[in-house]
This record gives sequence, structure tokens and C-alpha cells, in this order.
Amino acid sequence: MLKKEDLIKIGHFAKPHGIKGEISLLTDYEIADISADDPYLVCDMEGIPVPFFIESCRQKNNTAVLVELAGIDSKDKAKLFTGKPAYVPSEMLPSNGEAVPEWKDLTGYTVTDSNTGKAGTVSDIDSRTANVLLAVNYKGKETLIPAALITALDRERKTIAVSLPEGFWEI
Repeated sequence: MLKKEDLIKIGHFAKPHGIKGEISLLTDYEIADISADDPYLVCDMEGIPVPFFIESCRQKNNTAVLVELAGIDSKDKAKLFTGKPAYVPSEMLPSNGEAVPEWKDLTGYTVTDSNTGKAGTVSDIDSRTANVLLAVNYKGKETLIPAALITALDRERKTIAVSLPEGFWEI
């Protein structure tokens, strides 16, 4: 039996995607690391943690995965998950003692743009929506950069490489 204390929240379900029951899962982590190799996700259904087996999934962006769950084969069934938290059993997470990285961990990283060079430092992260934004202090002004534009991340050096369109910093 699944116990709530043995579960780790990894994100929440957003709206259905399409009409065949696929659901958008927004993760709380910097890279959505859910795959069809994972056996199941857990959702709280009327106060009871219920496992839903993953039939397939595909990456939408850095923080969103489109998931097909066994038995959820219509848009109406998928709507029942909208806004609900998604969990995995703690034993499904890395056992090497390493914490699962979260977006907030990128605060303080130096951002380098492929066009302009060193841009600034990440001062805040807005991960409330599927479009995660990095707040970067650029020339004394806070500028928001979509996380989808990250091209490389170096944890040891605490650097983030981005490739921004020409003229982005002048907006």
C-alpha cells in the first residue's frame, strides 16, 4: 500500500493535451526527467494515493512532459487530473544521495549569452507556469529570460549558457 509519507511531489498535472487522454505534467524540477521506463505516477484521488501506470510520455519542454496513463483514454477522463499534484515513490528517485535539482537551485548562476557574452546573474526564478523564467540582473535592470532558451548548464562552474535573439537585451 502506498503511504503519503513515502511519496515525493514532482509537479502537478495541467490541462489535457488533445482528445485521447494525454495530460500535460508540469514538473517542479529543472529538467523533466519522467520517461516511459518509469512504472507509474501517483495522484491523490479523494484523499487516497492512487498509482497510474505510464503508457507513454514525451518531452514538451524543460519542465513539461506529455503523459499517457493506463485507463485514461479520453479528454474527459484526463480533465479529472487538472491541477492535481503528481508524486513518485521516494525509491524511484536517485539513490546516490544526490538531491533532485530544482529550478530555484539556479539562483546565483552566471548567465552567458552566445551573442553578447557575460550577461549577468540569476536573481530569481519564476516557475509558476510551464514557461519558466530566469530573472537576470543585466546592466542594473531585471530582465526575464525563458528557460527554454538555455543551451548549456554547468553545475560545477555555476554557469548557464543561453542563445538569445539579436536585440533581446535592448527590449
